[in-house]
Amino acid sequence: MLEVFLTVSLAYTLKRLGLFSEEHSRVLVNYVLYFALPLLSFKTAHSLGLSREVFLVGAGAWLVIAFCLLSSYALGRLMRLDGVNLRTLMMVSAFGNTAFLGYPYSFSYFGEEGLKYAVIYDSVGSFLAVSSVGFLIVSGKVDIKSIVLFPPFLGLISGFALRGYDLPASLWKFVDFSVASLLPVVLFSLGLSLEFSRMGRDLKLLGIAMGTKMLLSPLFALLVLKFFPLSETAYRVSVLESAMPTMITASVLVL
Repeated sequence: MLEVFLTVSLAYTLKRLGLFSEEHSRVLVNYVLYFALPLLSFKTAHSLGLSREVFLVGAGAWLVIAFCLLSSYALGRLMRLDGVNLRTLMMVSAFGNTAFLGYPYSFSYFGEEGLKYAVIYDSVGSFLAVSSVGFLIVSGKVDIKSIVLFPPFLGLISGFALRGYDLPASLWKFVDFSVASLLPVVLFSLGLSLEFSRMGRDLKLLGIAMGTKMLLSPLFALLVLKFFPLSETAYRVSVLESAMPTMITASVLVL
C-alpha cells in the first residue's frame, strides 16, 4: 500500500509545484486505455480462458451494480429527486472506479493473481455495464460501437480467442514489459487529477452516493457472493472492487 500512497502523493505534489498539470493526466490515461490496459486484458484472458469462474466474477459485478442502481433509485425517490438529479445519483452510486483504483488495490493486496480477477471484474462487469446500462440511463440508448471498439475489450476478446495457441516467448516478453508500466502510470495520473477543492460541492448527494457505493455495495457483495463457487482470491477481489468509489466515466456521462 505504501507504493500506492507515495506514487499518488508525489504526482499531486509535482502538480502543485507546477511541474505537471491536470491536463497531463489525459495523456497518461490515453496511454493506459489504448496501450497498456489492452495488453493486460489480453494477457489475463489468455491466462484464465473462458471458465465458469470468469463468468461468475463478471456476473457478480453485474449483480452488485444492479443492487446499487435499485438502492440509489429508491433513496432518490425518497428524497423526491427526479430527472437529471436522480440519474446522476444512480450513476455515481452504482459504477465504481474498478480500473484506475481497483487495479492498484487488487495488486497491492492480492498480487498478480488478484490483478487478473480485477481485470475480469472491470472489463466483463463495470465497463460493459456502464457502456450499456449507464448510457441507457443517461441518454435512453446503448452505444454498441463504443463497446465493441473499446481497446481493453478488444484485448480481452483477442486473449480468449487465442487461448489455445502457444505464442512466441518474445511476444510475451513485450507484453510483460509493457504491462509492468500500467500501475505506476495509473497511480501517477490519479495523483495529477486529484483536486480537493471540488469535494465540497453538494455534500448531501455525495454522501449518499459514497455511502451506497462504499458501504452498501461491499456489504451486499460480501454476503451474496459468498454463495458463488469462487476461489478465495476471486471472492476477495470481487468484494474489494465492489467498494471502489465512483467511476470517472460515470461522472462524465451525466454532465
